[in-house]
Amino acid sequence: MLKAFLFIILLAVFNLNNFAQNRQFAQKTIDTLSSNAFYGRGYVKGGDKKAALFILQFYTTIGLKPFKNSTYLYPFSFMVNTFSSKCKVKIDGKILTPGLDYILNPGCPSIRKKLFIRPILDHKTYPEKRKRSALLYDTSYKLEKQELAKAGTFNLKIALQRKLTWSVATSKDSRAGIEILKTSFPNNSKKIKVNIRSKMVYHDANNVIGYIEGTEIKDSFIVLTAHYDHLGMMGKTMFPGANDNASGVAMMMDMANYFRKNPCKYSIAFIAFAGEEPGLIGSKSYTDNPWAELPLGKIKFLINLDLMGSGEKGIAVVNATIFPDYFNKLQIANGNADKKYLPGFKSRGKAANSDHYWFVERGVKGFFFYLMGDYNHYHDIEDNAKNLKLGEFYDKSFLLIRDFILLI
Repeated sequence: MLKAFLFIILLAVFNLNNFAQNRQFAQKTIDTLSSNAFYGRGYVKGGDKKAALFILQFYTTIGLKPFKNSTYLYPFSFMVNTFSSKCKVKIDGKILTPGLDYILNPGCPSIRKKLFIRPILDHKTYPEKRKRSALLYDTSYKLEKQELAKAGTFNLKIALQRKLTWSVATSKDSRAGIEILKTSFPNNSKKIKVNIRSKMVYHDANNVIGYIEGTEIKDSFIVLTAHYDHLGMMGKTMFPGANDNASGVAMMMDMANYFRKNPCKYSIAFIAFAGEEPGLIGSKSYTDNPWAELPLGKIKFLINLDLMGSGEKGIAVVNATIFPDYFNKLQIANGNADKKYLPGFKSRGKAANSDHYWFVERGVKGFFFYLMGDYNHYHDIEDNAKNLKLGEFYDKSFLLIRDFILLI
């Protein structure tokens, strides 16, 4: 199946060789990586491993060179909390739909109980019943948040949310917790039945690394990065991760194809990171122990791509205030008042919000780019290829980043 996907994508690459950017290729890449075959590119059913293999096959097919010992793979491991497909939540006998009605706290431990639902503002009236109770609170009410710290120990905590955004955890919480969409929670609900089975697993992953040799300065690198992992599955529910971050991987691969045909003065390396969602683990692993062939001191500039599916409202630049000279070059690359690629910039300072962070902490100059627009699905089941359709701002953001690379 992966070979079939790759064949379709490579057709898009080679059919549009005369163009700088290739939106058709990028869209097919997003469609593929966020399809059911990749299980959300997470930590169950080998989802992230399938994505790594897909990227590896692309690298080899278009001719990116490997670094250490002729391999493209940088291995590392970490612990992650996973959930069984048998997880169920019922309220007053009604089964809730995972992802739509509720999400589990990422570090939720296993629990199988029938419990009475107790509103948090009443918690002082039933201290002797806590072992048979689930504590209910609404995250939109400040008073209820304040009371949460005083409420003592309950078997389960239920947080009512206006929007569900999931994540992953590398350890288990001391107590079980779930979040329920406020509109999915019936008023005056009395009882909840939960069957949650979670398991900590030791997970092996790989960063996928290749490069294009420069025409003049071969031992100095511009590095493009994007994380390919996503949240995977919460039980039977898949989180596709089309914008986060199949879109960034698609642009990075599109850039690789462009610079393969149009090499520049410096060498350009491409790193597809795993383990970003559990806490920037893949990028930290690399910066802790970089390959001798791609040391941190040889990186001229790093560009991290994440959430690259929109752009109607411009581009955010993390580290813009840290590296003002490079930010000025980016603005020059965007064009003049009469002809701009993107409508504007959001200038940000340092932030530990994606894989650029550990490189910059260790002295590498770099930006993290993400596009701003009307697409608002993030860490939810609606971040899928059906909802994410690339438009003209993909083309414009590609050209902006390409021109910025040529300027530096």
